[in-house]
Amino acid sequence: MAGIFASTMLLTGCSEEAPIVTYQIPTTVPAALAAEDTRMVAAIIPQANQAWFFKLMGRKSAVDVAAEEFRQFVEEIEFEDGEPVIGDLPPEWKRSGNRPMRFASIDINTPTEQLDLSISQLSRSDDWDSLVTSNVNRWRGQVGLEPTEEKWSGAQQLAWQSGQAEDADTPPAAAIWVDITGRPAESGSPMMGAPMMGNAPFAGTAGGAGEMPADPHAGLPQTTRDAIAAKSKSLQAPNSMSESDTPAVTSAAESGDQVGDPSSKLKFDRPEGWRDGRMSSMRLAAFSVGPEDAPAEVTIISAGGNLRNNVARWMGQIRQSAVPDEDVDAAFEDAEKMDISGRPAQRFVLLPPKEESATDSSEGATAIDGTMVPLSDDFAMFIKMTGPVETVQQQSEQMKSFLESLQF
Repeated sequence: MAGIFASTMLLTGCSEEAPIVTYQIPTTVPAALAAEDTRMVAAIIPQANQAWFFKLMGRKSAVDVAAEEFRQFVEEIEFEDGEPVIGDLPPEWKRSGNRPMRFASIDINTPTEQLDLSISQLSRSDDWDSLVTSNVNRWRGQVGLEPTEEKWSGAQQLAWQSGQAEDADTPPAAAIWVDITGRPAESGSPMMGAPMMGNAPFAGTAGGAGEMPADPHAGLPQTTRDAIAAKSKSLQAPNSMSESDTPAVTSAAESGDQVGDPSSKLKFDRPEGWRDGRMSSMRLAAFSVGPEDAPAEVTIISAGGNLRNNVARWMGQIRQSAVPDEDVDAAFEDAEKMDISGRPAQRFVLLPPKEESATDSSEGATAIDGTMVPLSDDFAMFIKMTGPVETVQQQSEQMKSFLESLQF
């Protein structure tokens, strides 16, 4: 009887239905993953021959954190010989590796995202307002805004504390501040890109005119990025050069002895009398040549760009005006064909037109002796001497012997 009772109780227990439990499932995306507006803050600063672009772009919440400090940075930036001097940086700012077509890159850490501050430059045209308008309208498109016909496309004048750095032949120009916010059409929810994957939504669009795309790994931890960079470098072809693969150059002696140690990719014979020049993040080597009261500068960089466009840009730098196509054609016809480090190269000796040389003072007239050596992946080695016409002409043979000694 007891067994029957136990069996009955067991069967009864098994037939009872489980209670219904109601769950509340959120239908909104968490704030950290929700789609967010894109904000860009940027500055365009004039120099005698260039326009300099400083640009910061990313999630609005991240840019909001860094915008005030960024504006102070560009308002106080100083230039030396036409290039920005980047001194001490705020604690959350760190210089990052060299990138093609940039003067410098700075990583800025925020609670939301690691931002990429890009610094680049273009040759300056006579029509400053048009240059500003075209670039700002392009930037507006990057954040999902339509172009505007307003002056400077709605940008404002920047209170740049260093003022102008113009020469007598350059029209005055205002430093420009850009602050725009929008929603790119392709943005959507970052859940597809995932902060957990290390993406930096909206920050991958190129900044500054003529600039290469930003680092696609910008949102990853620095240690991870370093590992990726090292792996990428190890896979590069031997002749593939970029600013992130800068050859080491040892300090050169005043004598004409062979320069560089066996592990260095860049070797050369320094002509007698050539002095150490001013280095920067883009320069593989630099020299000051000729008399100290009228020196010329010799630089070596590796960069991308169209050969013809670079020659036209150089010609524009010494003329301070637009260059007709037929003049560029003539420069290519006159170019000296050379063999440098086993590669075909072209050397261009560019002088100001005779009528300009006659009216300019000896100090004002500038010449360029520039050589381009094509590398792989649309890159080239640029070896350029810039300075007073007389100095450039006097150093012509030394420059030729230097070019012939180059090995990389």
